Amino acid sequence: MPLNNQYPISAWIYKILNAADEEFAKLLHDIGYQLETGKTFKLFTFSRLEFPRNTIRIKPGSDRMEVWARNAFIIVSFHLPQTAEKFITGLFKDQHAFIGDKISGVQMHVESIEVIKTDFPDCEKLQFKTITPLVLGISKEEFKNEQYTQPLDSEYKEVFIKSLLDKHQAILQTGFEPTSIDFKIIKLYTKTAMQTIKAFTPAETKVKGYYFDFELKAPKSILELGFNAGFGNMSSLGFGYTEIIYSEYERASKN
Repeated sequence: MPLNNQYPISAWIYKILNAADEEFAKLLHDIGYQLETGKTFKLFTFSRLEFPRNTIRIKPGSDRMEVWARNAFIIVSFHLPQTAEKFITGLFKDQHAFIGDKISGVQMHVESIEVIKTDFPDCEKLQFKTITPLVLGISKEEFKNEQYTQPLDSEYKEVFIKSLLDKHQAILQTGFEPTSIDFKIIKLYTKTAMQTIKAFTPAETKVKGYYFDFELKAPKSILELGFNAGFGNMSSLGFGYTEIIYSEYERASKN
């Protein structure tokens, strides 16, 4: 299967959600999300597709990996209240998926679904680790297309905060001032990631993201949104999925 598998996974999730378009749109309306058309399904992100140890091999000099695993798992994270849990799990039950492109891929079947309960810390400062690369774009006059900004750029903090505030406004219809948020990178990994989106089609494009640990101070609703629906841009393509590594809540618990 291709190493560039985030887009096929995202397309599969969208297909499942689109099949329940009317029901899902009604659900969102009933729970208070007043989303514009086209933004309805931007409420999720997902982890890497994980295989058991020693069951995959990257083919040298290629963009393919050989897979002989019996199973694999992936975490799909939605920013939805607990009342939507049964509806979402029902959509994915017994679904089939082809994760691949025009060259190769793997047929998969959803064998089981497990709901992961997250006891989100009741605090306003958390540290996160990026599990999938975090992508941020910025528009510049001299370039026709949006440019990917990197963590060492002077404007990175501002762009990160703006992205988070825009997402919060679009989904929850409430805003905060940028001054209520503080962001800092605490560990930057040298590893970067380049994913090809819509490979081998006229719309093919390359997306560049970065791995790092960061600390974020913000109102709890913003922290939860970023954690559940992904940080940065293109979260529904599997970018910006994180894990919590430390919180003020833990410090208070220890004391």
